[in-house]
Amino acid sequence: MKIKHLIPIIFMLIYGCASNNGERRPSRPRNIISQEEIQENATALNAYDIISFARPAWLRTRDKTPVVYLNGVQLGGLDQLSNISSSSIKELRLLTPSEAAVLYGTGAGMGGAIDIKIR
Repeated sequence: MKIKHLIPIIFMLIYGCASNNGERRPSRPRNIISQEEIQENATALNAYDIISFARPAWLRTRDKTPVVYLNGVQLGGLDQLSNISSSSIKELRLLTPSEAAVLYGTGAGMGGAIDIKIR
């Protein structure tokens, strides 16, 4: 192999293994949006804004839509998220269908649930 072919390979190895000086963002759980993370999204006005910034995948559904619960009370569909002020939210949690069934009963959301805790 000629040296001119090795130079790009060596460069890629060095660049690929380079450190980012330890400046890693802490990983966040995929199914929880904490109060700290809510406060980081200062421009969010309501629960829908928070989720669309922090976990937009929660809003993308195939055929089953998550049900929204507020402090254990069923509110309805995703359209209800716009009615919950971001300043009152303590935590948002995405529940799988089985988790929602355990917490809220068997008809509690075949598409899972978004469980919102407010202050």
